[in-house]
Amino acid sequence: MEFSCPRCKTTSFQNPQLKLLVNVCGHHLCHQCVDVLFRHPTAPCEECGRVLRRSEFRAQQFEDVLVEREIDVRRRILKEFNKRQEDFEDLRQFNDYLESVEEIIYNIANGIDVDGMQQRVEQNRKENSRLIQKNRAWHDREIRALEHQLKTESHLDEVQRMKTAADEQQQKLARQKEQRNVLEELMAGACPEDVLRNHKHQMEELAQPVELPATKVAVNLATGQEDFRAVPVVEEGKLFVYEAPTFDLVGPSLPTFEAIYDAGYLAHWRKLTPKETAGGFTMDVGVSKALCDAFSGLFS
Repeated sequence: MEFSCPRCKTTSFQNPQLKLLVNVCGHHLCHQCVDVLFRHPTAPCEECGRVLRRSEFRAQQFEDVLVEREIDVRRRILKEFNKRQEDFEDLRQFNDYLESVEEIIYNIANGIDVDGMQQRVEQNRKENSRLIQKNRAWHDREIRALEHQLKTESHLDEVQRMKTAADEQQQKLARQKEQRNVLEELMAGACPEDVLRNHKHQMEELAQPVELPATKVAVNLATGQEDFRAVPVVEEGKLFVYEAPTFDLVGPSLPTFEAIYDAGYLAHWRKLTPKETAGGFTMDVGVSKALCDAFSGLFS
């Protein structure tokens, strides 16, 4: 898709190496215009006049500028509104809090009452400054723990793959050696049936593939300690076998579908429309339901 810089009007067709950078207010410029305008520490935005810094520009990831703006606003707002569910008395209060955060993000991203939303952000920063810092520290600690967990799991997988490759190589050499032993005994004049019988069990063991056990690393966020354990193997249960349910109507037993046809229950039943038959409905189902309602509880 062709795109262009709103300042210099250079298009991606004219310059295939053109890169657009988007700022915090959601407006974009090409990297050459950014270098020209931001020779000084700050400069106004070409479209809205907001004073910007060079560091507030980043590479545009999506074609839609509104998406870029919402992502940037969401990242900034969630740094201030970072309460967790444990900070509320019940789930309803937490859900109301999340809804108010989404309202602020939507309004700022779409230019609706921006000043009022910024006042709410400043008020939240003043009232919950300590809690915001605490949750930021918890979030950073959680991210570091997850990164360490992924790195450790990747290292363990690589070590296990190398071990499995070595085991497969040893198994291959042992299988070749066993085959040579079989051939040597056959060339020595031994009975083929006896040779195959003697080596059958060992050949079957060597033919089994080497399995790669899955390893999982659990990191305790509070202590930072690691727990290495193998992922438990889930045993397959028995296959499901359908058993027809039995109901105690406390009344006469219901006739079968064949008896419903033979006894003439359908004589006074209206004919079904094509729409009803297309949905799979049949007259015997309706008659059976009516009889169930009529017979139920007659003996009580």
